Amino acid sequence: MASAPTANGDAAASDYNLMPKLAQNLDRHLIFPLLEFSASQLVDEESGAVKDEAKAHEITQAKYSLLKRTNMTDYVANLYCELEGLEEAPAEFADRKQKVFSQLQKYEQETSKIIELLERDDVVNNLRSDKVANLEFLKREHEVGLPYLMGFAG
Repeated sequence: MASAPTANGDAAASDYNLMPKLAQNLDRHLIFPLLEFSASQLVDEESGAVKDEAKAHEITQAKYSLLKRTNMTDYVANLYCELEGLEEAPAEFADRKQKVFSQLQKYEQETSKIIELLERDDVVNNLRSDKVANLEFLKREHEVGLPYLMGFAG
């Protein structure tokens, strides 16, 4: 049941907030923009001041919980600092960032051959809509087989 209208005639927005129900069924990539939108609704357009500090803190906590296991290390560190009132992020965030960059470098090395092939027009022009034919072509002409394409380059 909806709340009685407030002084300005609007019912309480929290009565119509579908976010908790939606979030259970959405991927984090879909939830994050909704959290960003919710946070933007708490900022007064004229003054730029936050209308409800407690709600803003709750949304920041939700963002942090949602993203802390992702590779968005700098953003997560900023959220952590905002939540804890810190000027500088703890060293664990720098360590995590280094691990992410190491993993990225490893993936770039493993995929460098196929990326180089896909940048060549002569190779791309010979690819067909049939993936089996593409695999045979890459294996026969460029010595790139299925294990390599699956990320098990050696």
